[in-house]
Amino acid sequence: MANSLNKEDVLKLAENHSVEMRSATAKKISQYYDSPNLSPQEMKLAEEIFRIMVVDVEDKVRQVLSESLKNSPKVPEDIVNKLINDKESIAIPFIKYYKSLSDEDMHHILSASNLEKQKAIATRQNLPEKISDSIVDKCDEEVVGVLISNNSAIIGEKTYDKIIDKYHDSDNIKKRIVYRSDIPVSIAEKVVIYLSTELQKDLITKHQLPADLVGDIVEQVKEKTTLKISEEFSSDKQIEELIKELYSSNNLTSTLVVRSICMGDLKFFEYALSALSSSPILEVRKILSNTQIDFMIRNLLRKAFIPQSMFPAVFSALRVLKDINFDTQKHNQRPFIHKVIERILSYENVSNELSFDDVNYLISKIS
Repeated sequence: MANSLNKEDVLKLAENHSVEMRSATAKKISQYYDSPNLSPQEMKLAEEIFRIMVVDVEDKVRQVLSESLKNSPKVPEDIVNKLINDKESIAIPFIKYYKSLSDEDMHHILSASNLEKQKAIATRQNLPEKISDSIVDKCDEEVVGVLISNNSAIIGEKTYDKIIDKYHDSDNIKKRIVYRSDIPVSIAEKVVIYLSTELQKDLITKHQLPADLVGDIVEQVKEKTTLKISEEFSSDKQIEELIKELYSSNNLTSTLVVRSICMGDLKFFEYALSALSSSPILEVRKILSNTQIDFMIRNLLRKAFIPQSMFPAVFSALRVLKDINFDTQKHNQRPFIHKVIERILSYENVSNELSFDDVNYLISKIS
């Protein structure tokens, strides 16, 4: 049997009761099986021997077979099924390294809810995007963590979104995302708000993100959260108290104030200007009610220390409010915001007051 495979090998296998001999035979035949010079008859004979060995009562024989066949280019599906459905010590080497494992086989393994076998799938080289997505849908956090740490696995943006939604409170998952070799900038922007200061620094360093981008994202999320709270308040007194609290803690920023009017939150905007400009609320409301008297509104905004670059956004929002008689309780905010952005882009003084970068900056602040 030095250079060929024949029926004597089958007979030896059938007659010999030694575990060591059967294990050695499994290794030997597997080596022949991968040879390009193997004839069709010899290949068929080898596969028949594998079918005997894959149901061998001794774990060691099946384990040697699994290890020996894991690097084979193609193994018959019935033998593959026997190996991947065997106990973990036998199945896992084959699951990890057998390159021709089909998507169907991998989906079957993931659905079987065996943690170690699922982790073996998650470690495979060049894992397809749809399998990565299936792991996030079907498996526990531990398996998802293994997937993220597998830098060769293809993970799509939608799959990252699922991971962030499901595990934004998990320090383990957040660390693995930060230390993954390559993540989309859009995902870095989404995950940064959930990171500790230390992990934010690591994210900036590892993925070469501008520090001001990270700070800007965190600030925007804080502002959106604040305005979400404001939406739940109906009375002037509640809004006024919220504004006082923000003002006293130095969190009543210009971007927050401008964002509020661009989202249609007029009441928040009025009380914010009142606090920042030290003007009575009734006076603020009177000034804002007449959008035709630009200079009075501009003076009010200056008193409130709102940057001039943000004036077009304020005027655009006030005019949209007036035109559509916007009511935050009855209207969806997103179409309103889009209308404000359209107005900013067509604002009559935009060429004099805003550069192209200014426009992009404003849109990023309110969208």
